[in-house]
Amino acid sequence: MAPTPELSAARVDEQLELYRQMWALRLLDMALEELRNDGLLNEPVEAAFGQEAVAVGTVAALRPGDILNTAIRHFQHAQEVGLGRPLGPVIAELTAPGRSAAGAKESLFAAEWKQIFGTSNPVRQSLLFAIGDAYGQQVAGEGGVTLCVIGDDAAKSAEFQSAARIAVSWWLPLVFVIESVGDPSGVRRGPRERYGLPFSSVDGRDVAAARDSISQAVRRAGDGAGAEIVEAVTYRTNHPAGVDPLVHARRELTNNGVTAGQLHDVERRARQLVGEAAAVATALLRSDGSTVSESDRRPAAS
Repeated sequence: MAPTPELSAARVDEQLELYRQMWALRLLDMALEELRNDGLLNEPVEAAFGQEAVAVGTVAALRPGDILNTAIRHFQHAQEVGLGRPLGPVIAELTAPGRSAAGAKESLFAAEWKQIFGTSNPVRQSLLFAIGDAYGQQVAGEGGVTLCVIGDDAAKSAEFQSAARIAVSWWLPLVFVIESVGDPSGVRRGPRERYGLPFSSVDGRDVAAARDSISQAVRRAGDGAGAEIVEAVTYRTNHPAGVDPLVHARRELTNNGVTAGQLHDVERRARQLVGEAAAVATALLRSDGSTVSESDRRPAAS
């Protein structure tokens, strides 16, 4: 049956919102690069140009009560954008990676797990925390699911192997999202072992496809089907196969009848959001004395 005009319009509105969030992430990365170059950040920032669709699609798959655990910064930022939280403090603080919840209340078990098994390694931490969160959700029995996002290198680690086997053994409501970023050789570096987990792969350059694939995994896990893996394959914008996800989304929207004026309005709102956040962050950093002086930025004499 053909979709009604109302449903088609709603779908386009959803796509426009995802497009806005991807633009906000791209501009946020650019703003952080500028702040770093100006000496206003105290830690390195790795821009994730070309990876916005995976992050935004993952966050869009979260439902009320679901939890996102990741050590990857642009996924953390994507959740802030998706929830409409102020971005100024996010830019200013740049704290160590930690867990982020989509409106979910942490169980006592999960809190105790994190206290007992706390570690300074961000990847190990996110995997341990994901197991604790998912077990807490399983005990609560309310259908909540934990999404644990890791990179392709982490998917080959002993920590992931242990977490995957626990997830299988305990039949946890847990979805591992692996962001597999293609390297310049074009060789995929995704997971070689699946440890008994159901596995699916999605084009990480397509935000709607990423959202839909991860949403299906979340729904299955919430219905009691157990844990699984979703690999989102993407590329940086300078990769030969790296179709920019923003360009891809713009083409899709144009094909669906969205006008250039509508697209411009969405992009303008994203620029305004990040521009205001960067100004707030700069003021916060300077008021806290977090700026780097000109003498500190000047190269040492040889």
